[in-house]
Amino acid sequence: MATNPREIRRRIKSVKNIAQITKAMELTSAAKMRKAQAVAISSRAYSIQTGELLRRLVGRTSYKHQLIERVLPEDKGYPRPEGNPRILVILITSDRGLAGAFNSNVINKALSMLRDEGKEKFDLITVGKKGADAARRFGYSVIAAYSAKDKNVSINDARPITELAVADFLNFKYEKVFVVFSDFVSTLVQKANIIQLLPFADIPKNGNGEVLIEPGPDDVFENLVRKTIEFTVYQTLVETIASEHSARMVAMRNANEAAGELIENLTLSYNQARQAGITRELSEISAAKLAMEN
Repeated sequence: MATNPREIRRRIKSVKNIAQITKAMELTSAAKMRKAQAVAISSRAYSIQTGELLRRLVGRTSYKHQLIERVLPEDKGYPRPEGNPRILVILITSDRGLAGAFNSNVINKALSMLRDEGKEKFDLITVGKKGADAARRFGYSVIAAYSAKDKNVSINDARPITELAVADFLNFKYEKVFVVFSDFVSTLVQKANIIQLLPFADIPKNGNGEVLIEPGPDDVFENLVRKTIEFTVYQTLVETIASEHSARMVAMRNANEAAGELIENLTLSYNQARQAGITRELSEISAAKLAMEN
């Protein structure tokens, strides 16, 4: 540590300036966090219930839909698959850093799955610059990259991602589609999570008899399945945004506390350096006086 009082004073000023910035970022993240948490929590029940409704309906019918369970091409008139089916991963991160381990946890969660299966088997759709940069850095194929929003996310933001994934899945380009995102648990806890988006679910058949669907299963399921998948992607987006702001607020709060401790230590060092300088000057004056008297 520097012993020059001027250098220490400069460092104290620099740390105070940084602390002001991190404090402002903490307050901004706290305001955004409250709104993002409210959105994620309010829509979570709808996302869960629509998925459960779809599973119960499919379990009570003999109807098969390509987005719910793999159907042979000749069964429903789908084009035959070409080559070896791959796996598509939708990786959702943020555009910005300074959020602690938020982005790295999600990226590492995705990479752990990709490494287990082999790089050549996967394509990625990335949401957020951090995920796109990491995917390209590790040499993974990115077929589409979207910027991440940190507020005012709507179902329209999920639609292009969903349409691309569904279209390639129906064309048998991909065997499965997964979403890797950050699940918001609480302000202090955000959990990196993986869910299978397509086929939507392995649904056990219910033996309680079939249900009658009007106007018909084709119309009902075609709309319900696509809307459910689209809303699932939307929910992963809002969960990630709530996690991002929570992680950033906590990270900035920790940075403020660390800055405060550093300022205290530097102030102590500054006082000690000043005291040492004063003591040295007094010693020099006393020595000079004694020399003049002699």
